[in-house]
Amino acid sequence: MGIRFILMVNKQGQTRLAQYYEYLTLEERRALEGEIVRKCLARNEQQVCVYYLILQCELDIMFHLEKAHFMLEEMVMNGCIVETSKANILSPIQLMDKAS
Repeated sequence: MGIRFILMVNKQGQTRLAQYYEYLTLEERRALEGEIVRKCLARNEQQVCVYYLILQCELDIMFHLEKAHFMLEEMVMNGCIVETSKANILSPIQLMDKAS
């Protein structure tokens, strides 16, 4: 089984980016995200299971959500990692930025 979902949250437990690769109802997604956030935020620093984003990175995601989703789509397709090269992932975005 591949990646089922990707979830980015801040330290306050607010979802900043979520991408699901299997169908879940909205209620199931909310319950899953809530459970994951509670478990991760309840851990001490030696048990942390996620990397927390610094404020600037969180703002970049919030203000450029389309680009964040586009990069994610370049990296993961149908729950499988298809690209790991930073240059290959960012190249289409840089071309779009130049065109606009």
